[in-house]
Amino acid sequence: MKRARIAHRGVTVWAELAGGDTALHLPNGEIVAVADAHWLAPITAGATIFALGLNYADHAKELGFKAKEPPLVFLKGPNALVGHLGETVRPDDGNQMHPECELVAIIGKPARRVMAENALDYVGGYTVACDYAIREYLENYYRPNLAVK
Repeated sequence: MKRARIAHRGVTVWAELAGGDTALHLPNGEIVAVADAHWLAPITAGATIFALGLNYADHAKELGFKAKEPPLVFLKGPNALVGHLGETVRPDDGNQMHPECELVAIIGKPARRVMAENALDYVGGYTVACDYAIREYLENYYRPNLAVK
């Protein structure tokens, strides 16, 4: 099932993609064309975003770094999110804004001290994201400051 979080008539709703991915079925039975949808990020503002850095071996190699053990973890704020077809803004002095395609796991319920074999029971879904790093702001690849992301 493909789900989408959209704004419809001033209300945030979850919809299901249907009709060859051309239509969205709303919970009230209404159908909205995909082209007419106002797409929102798949999580609500205020959520904590944990990100892993240098966890992709080829990217770490490209940068001349060895992947860390344990992985580098950093946080992103909710203002880092835009919905499908949303626009991102490059700062005037951000000439090296490097995009990175990311697979995102959305945690669907509270979790604490989860055993590895049960971890997928807590994943509510997946999405794809484009993460940006502004290389001019980067002082240390192993501890990126907030301005980088």
